Amino acid sequence: MKRVFLTSTPSHRNAYDLFDGRWASDLSELVPDLPVGGGLPGFRADPRPRQAAEILGRDGRFDGYDILELGPLEGAHTCQLEALGAGSVTAVESNSEAFLKSLIVKNIAGLNRSTFLLGDVSRHLAAPGPRYDLIFACGILYHMLDPLELIRLAAARSDRLFIWTHYYASQPRLRRHVPRAVEHAGLRLTLHELTYRDRGLATFWGGNRGRTRWIERPDLIRVLAHHGLTETTIIADDPDFVNGPAVTIAAQRPAAAGAIA
Repeated sequence: MKRVFLTSTPSHRNAYDLFDGRWASDLSELVPDLPVGGGLPGFRADPRPRQAAEILGRDGRFDGYDILELGPLEGAHTCQLEALGAGSVTAVESNSEAFLKSLIVKNIAGLNRSTFLLGDVSRHLAAPGPRYDLIFACGILYHMLDPLELIRLAAARSDRLFIWTHYYASQPRLRRHVPRAVEHAGLRLTLHELTYRDRGLATFWGGNRGRTRWIERPDLIRVLAHHGLTETTIIADDPDFVNGPAVTIAAQRPAAAGAIA
């Protein structure tokens, strides 16, 4: 990012303007004085953090939960997780621009229980570290070259996993995906590989590799169960969702229901 020296009155708008035209989120939802953009309304209107709390939290909240958020993008869901009572949120983002935007959002929203880390989510999960009461993975699994390993690593660090992801189902819009037979922890299944064509765009918010592999929905449930997350609730399933079929899943170990890990 080019260095900029400002002589105007300090404001949140100045920070917003550093990435003008490149925001994925609609920050006017957070601060009405900011421009109304075409971004996603993740700060309040998006129901997914609340859905996670209703099934994986206690009394519809995350009071006292230590949460790991994978791929926070610009921190919209992070704001909701704090508002739902999370004791702490560790949010790991590999896109350096998105990371800087998250710090702007943290400042604007006054988040004081969230820490944003810049780096790879799988490496974070594979490194020695604490267990989490919940891992929140919204919009990241379908950006992974090895989504199966991410599930394995997540299941080793938490008894509760919330996922929103695209999945593969045979249809014309997904013809660019190439089937790849894989073996994972003794399971044989097929992933569907896609090469990114838009990594050079300023508004690219995909994964940190040049390719990604999508999982089929039945195999997603199968892999979660294989790693102990056998209690799965399909909150929503939209096979006609824009950009491909999408599913919202809450998964947990049986012993985790209703108790903090």
